[in-house]
This record gives sequence, C-alpha cells and structure tokens, in this order.
Amino acid sequence: MRIEEAYQLLRRLAPRQRIEVYKGFDGTIVTATRTDKICPHDFAVGLVIPGRKEFYPTHVRLLFDLYLKRITDGENAKKLFCALEDVFRGEDPEKLAKDFEGVKFRMQLDNCDVNLYYAQLLMIEQDFNYGKDGCKSSKYNPARTYLMGYIRWVASGDDEIDKIITGAVRNYPPRVKYIEPLDCE
Repeated sequence: MRIEEAYQLLRRLAPRQRIEVYKGFDGTIVTATRTDKICPHDFAVGLVIPGRKEFYPTHVRLLFDLYLKRITDGENAKKLFCALEDVFRGEDPEKLAKDFEGVKFRMQLDNCDVNLYYAQLLMIEQDFNYGKDGCKSSKYNPARTYLMGYIRWVASGDDEIDKIITGAVRNYPPRVKYIEPLDCE
C-alpha cells in the first residue's frame, strides 16, 4: 500500500493492537503492533520468518542487510536502493517488490521484498514520532529523511558499515550529502 494508506491504517490501531501488514514471497510476515512507547500511536515493526518466533527488527538490521547486499551484488543492490527511494517518496512497496521476486544475494538477512515492506514501516514510525504530529522534534521534513539518509550512506559505499551503524545507533544525523536522493537514472 502507498505510504498515505499505510499511515491511515497504522493511525487507526488501538493500543496494543497487532496487525499483519505484509506477507513476503518466502512467507515472512511483517507486522505492526501499537506500543505508544515513544509517542502516542508509536508502533513496533515485527518480522515473523517461517519457523521462527516473531522479533522486532530495528533500522540497524536493515542497514546491515543492505550493506551485505551492496558488497555481494552491486547491480541488484542499486536497484533495491532506488526502490527504497520510491518507498521514501510514497510508492507502494508491494508493487515495487515484484521486480525482486526470485532475486537472491549471496549474503542477506531478508529478501528484498521484506526490506521494502519493513523499511516503509520504519519510515512511517519516524514520521509518527518525530514528524509534525509527533511528540519529538526532528531536523528533517519529512522526519523519515533521517532513516533514508542512513540508507543512502550505505548505498554510497563511502564508509564501512561500523561507522554508519555507530552513527545511527548514537542518533547522530546522517551527513548532509546523504539528504539528497540517490541518482537512479
């Protein structure tokens, strides 16, 4: 679903309500559970990988997975980074995911479709908590630019993943040059 539809769906969640938002090609289920942890309407993004218990991935998992993909298959990784730009701009990750059906990387944590699905939810979570209706402030408009800046930093190949993740975990803003969209032409 497009980002506006996902916003509406997630805003309507009752406290502690859990929903299954997407199902990946491999059966991985992407969930959202309203927690109100940081701000009202905050939610946790969950993954249920077939045969495993549900867990709650953070942006660190996404950044590390994207790094693995970039270093093992730069061409397909670039396509994925450009699809993430589309998700950032509001496009439907389910439609974008079709281009990645059957694409596997030598090293990966999750399939590309799952990356697109839970990246969208992590972006929405940033907007909910740090956007115009959130209870925290952000230097970015929209607030999801913070996460996208880190995704672009991984895409750039400018630094090792250690430096990128350290910045993200310590809540340092991504470098200014990563606020600009990737060249996907």
